[in-house]
Amino acid sequence: MTPAIFIEQRSKDWDDLEKMLPDLERKFRLPVREILKFARLYRAVSTDLSVAQAFRLSRMQQARLEGLVSRGHSVLYSIPRRKLTDVRRYIFETVPAAIRKDVYVRICLLVFYVPFFLCAGMAYVSRPFAAQVVGEAVLEEYHDMHEGERGDIKLGDLVGASGFYIANNIGLNLITFGLGALVGIGSLFFTLYNAVFLGTIIGYLMSTPARDHIVSWAAAHAPFELTAIGLSAAAGVRIGFCLIAPGARSRLLAIREESLTAMPALYSAAMLTFFAAFIEAFLGPWNPGVNVKLALGGVTTLLTLAYFLAGGRGK
Repeated sequence: MTPAIFIEQRSKDWDDLEKMLPDLERKFRLPVREILKFARLYRAVSTDLSVAQAFRLSRMQQARLEGLVSRGHSVLYSIPRRKLTDVRRYIFETVPAAIRKDVYVRICLLVFYVPFFLCAGMAYVSRPFAAQVVGEAVLEEYHDMHEGERGDIKLGDLVGASGFYIANNIGLNLITFGLGALVGIGSLFFTLYNAVFLGTIIGYLMSTPARDHIVSWAAAHAPFELTAIGLSAAAGVRIGFCLIAPGARSRLLAIREESLTAMPALYSAAMLTFFAAFIEAFLGPWNPGVNVKLALGGVTTLLTLAYFLAGGRGK
């Protein structure tokens, strides 16, 4: 084969790859057919570059092939946009779809929210019930904390508060998750404890003059923060239960597999905790009125439900 015949036979693939590359470099997603065609052309042109060097083609022809191979290599191995797309898919499709299928999430959310609302209702109508559950001194402490007017708060205070809330809430979730090592029972117990304690405190405060203050402080971030507790417990229970019921797997393999399965719940808990801390720090002290804060609480509740119930459907 002469150099002239080689150029004539192979130039069509070079032209095709040259036409494809601009689209490949811009698009976030690629059809499978286009990916397969690109793979074939990239391999062929890479081989053609070696042949061109052996044939000692003109510097212009070799430079063209070198440019095509270099750009093709960048498309194949250096596509940060696709990596960002993979992260977006994981967050908005994989995680909510996995949460919906996770039976441990359902159990732990029920373990938290059912006692929470029951204790809140009982504490709202009966102070003796609230005092019996958490103690009179605790009730008075929380009442004093939320009854008084808050002074002016500076931006630096809000930033510092956000860091404190993140550390505090993450610590709570880590304890809930870590107690799963007690064959899952520890996570369930701690979830139930928090549900009873928080429900009783909030229900009691709603029956006192501090009602408007607790609503103003907690309504916006509560759906995120409380749901994160149940999700952390679900991850802990999943890993804990596999210690006593690994099935046909070794316990080490069971822990490894269940840890991967628990990742969506852990990620969701961390995400909700992070957002809740910033809302609590920056919107908690803001007092535009109880109705506005209740509306914000409704928005965060709808966002939580929409993310977990609608995310990733049909994928």
